[in-house]
Amino acid sequence: MSENLPKSPLFEAIDKNQTEIALSMLKTAENAAERDQNGMNVLAAAAYRGNVEIGKRAVELGNDVNDKTHDSGYTPLMFAALSGKPEMCRLLMDSGAKCYLTNGIGKTASELAAFVGHHNCTAIINNHISVDLIETFLRPKINGEISQEDEIYPDELVKFIHSLCASHEVHPVKIIFRFSQYPDSMKYKKKILYVIDRIFERQLRCKEGNEVMSLKLWIILFFMRETSKFVENSENSEDAPLKYAKLISKWEENEETRKTLDILLRNSVAAFPYKQSLLYSTLDKALIKAPIGQRPTAFEFIVQSLFGQRILAVCQFCSVCGAVDAKKRCPSCKLPYCSQYCQKFDWTIHKKVCAKIGGVLEGEKAQTTHDDGLSIDEIQAKIGEIDV
Repeated sequence: MSENLPKSPLFEAIDKNQTEIALSMLKTAENAAERDQNGMNVLAAAAYRGNVEIGKRAVELGNDVNDKTHDSGYTPLMFAALSGKPEMCRLLMDSGAKCYLTNGIGKTASELAAFVGHHNCTAIINNHISVDLIETFLRPKINGEISQEDEIYPDELVKFIHSLCASHEVHPVKIIFRFSQYPDSMKYKKKILYVIDRIFERQLRCKEGNEVMSLKLWIILFFMRETSKFVENSENSEDAPLKYAKLISKWEENEETRKTLDILLRNSVAAFPYKQSLLYSTLDKALIKAPIGQRPTAFEFIVQSLFGQRILAVCQFCSVCGAVDAKKRCPSCKLPYCSQYCQKFDWTIHKKVCAKIGGVLEGEKAQTTHDDGLSIDEIQAKIGEIDV
């Protein structure tokens, strides 16, 4: 097919991210069946541009999420991964995209994302949990119908559990933030924990066990349980989750890292029930040999175990919630934050150690440091010294 042919009005609108114009042309399945000069379908074009609205419409109108008729054998998921569009990757995975498909040179979407440095997309693809699986445990069906005898759970609960299980963010404070933001976390506590536990157990009890997913879900389950216990034992349950986040985020002047958080993360790994797991065994040995409260932290070891060393090397993690690609900085010490919310949340804790961190970072470039002072090279060197 010739790349010199002019684009149709529909693909021109998608290419320019003219959402309303493109949606006005996508009324029927016949409209959505159009392809560009390279064989790309509407969904693939939307995926490359990261336009979730057009992507949703294309899926609704029957576009194949696993379409491979593009000249080079690229699927919509591959286009989203290559262009670094995490929300589009999530939409496609939720819509049935197969992450194991390969293009003309034998690469999967995850491998393509990792190759070009879009590790957020890689993590989303590799850690996907479908909404249907959440529904299976939350709203079990008998003969295709939801039992009327069971409690009817709201759609918001499905979305909340899915946001926990499908996320690649396993930092305890991030989990607590999610807990606090869902108003019915305590009301549906038992059901939330039950569903996460069932999905966790499924990972190592199926024919093709997934150790990475199992460990990730275990850490989420562990801290959801711990947060629930703290809230139950608090007088003011409304403010309790954030109080718990503050408590585990404390940082003393004489400490190199957030020591309480480091200990809790180590406890979560130690409590992992499947001791025969090779991933668990490797991580546990590394943590035993690494001094508590020193760099690399337990969080850094866990991130490397779950998502690979590369993501640790190229991404900045928020000092509070562990979010990837933290772009904000403390003006004085350059500690990274993902948002103003995290920066404000941390200030009463951070101001005690800011001067100390600033002294460590003096003379270093902010973009080559991790959250409390060591450079990427120093962190990797320390990890490399531990014989696991």
